[in-house]
Amino acid sequence: MNPFKYGIIVSDDDFCPRPELKKKLSSFISSGQNVLLEGERRVGKTSLIYETVKSLKNIRFLYVDLLEIKTIDDLCRRIIKSLISLENKSGFVEKLYKSLSHFRPSMSIDPLTGSPSLSLEPSIKFKPESIEELVELIKKESQKNKLVVVFDEFQDILNLKEAPETLAVLRSKIQFHSDIPYVFSGSIRNQMNQIFNYPDSAFYKSAITLTVGPLKNDIFTNFIKNKFLIGKRKISNNLIIKLLDIAQHIPGDIQQLCGAVWEVTEEKEIDNKSIITAALKLIFSRELKGYEAYMKQISGQQLRCLIGLAKTDGTSLYSSDFIKISGIKQPSSIKKAIDRLEKINIVFFSEERYKFLNPFFKSWLLYKNY
Repeated sequence: MNPFKYGIIVSDDDFCPRPELKKKLSSFISSGQNVLLEGERRVGKTSLIYETVKSLKNIRFLYVDLLEIKTIDDLCRRIIKSLISLENKSGFVEKLYKSLSHFRPSMSIDPLTGSPSLSLEPSIKFKPESIEELVELIKKESQKNKLVVVFDEFQDILNLKEAPETLAVLRSKIQFHSDIPYVFSGSIRNQMNQIFNYPDSAFYKSAITLTVGPLKNDIFTNFIKNKFLIGKRKISNNLIIKLLDIAQHIPGDIQQLCGAVWEVTEEKEIDNKSIITAALKLIFSRELKGYEAYMKQISGQQLRCLIGLAKTDGTSLYSSDFIKISGIKQPSSIKKAIDRLEKINIVFFSEERYKFLNPFFKSWLLYKNY
């Protein structure tokens, strides 16, 4: 069985230890401190939260995913869904049913599990003021057993047309929840900065910042080696370093690449560079439709900009080397291309350089030799 897991929340032996971050986050949660948890996508923020909360006594985990949220109605429905998932028991669902009676919910019993379920008619549309009621429900639920509330991909709340009003409503209620630690997790730093560090934002300086960065090489190297040993595979440190570099040191992507290496190898020592090529080809075959979707979104000039990024370190977009590789001579054209690529989430800016959101798309471009 392949021991490498990605794209899901991992815990226990599948979670690569982050003792310092876990200790800090645990301390903040225990003291009721609101936390801004920032880091790139797939760096392991949600798994860190889950693993931390699991280690604390008598505290529950209310998780609300805001990824690609578009409307107030969607926000409210996601909060309600999370509340139901928190304690899917008959008494609690009935209580929630009564609390939301003015939204005309319907309650039924799942024929497979026998558990109660609650649904809301699509015709019911929530408004910003509805958020106040839902946040108060969170407060009431926390009075029974302590909660930590996590809003994941919180920056996507800026997608809402009523974003300033929504943030103001949330902040007006949350600031009085001194006994509930809120964790606002986000992967687009400039947008999270806009919410928490701009003086005109309702959430200005409302949470302490904790950054989740790439794992240290020595820690992740030992983790990876031990995983391969489960299947009697011995991998060299040099090969692991190459895997880390290809995956941009992002835990989720590293686990995906290691999982592909596992699939193209057998019980033996792994120290052949051709194995990486075979593993990447496996990933390419699985992700090809996604790459083709990227290609349909971009112009020829934007593709040349991507090739320039793939062949350089992403720090000097206006250097003679980048201009020579990309073939784009005008700095204004480079700026226009990179802005577009960043807007459609193909690249992002982090640690003073531009990176590919999907590092394997970068490897695919190099493999195709565009």
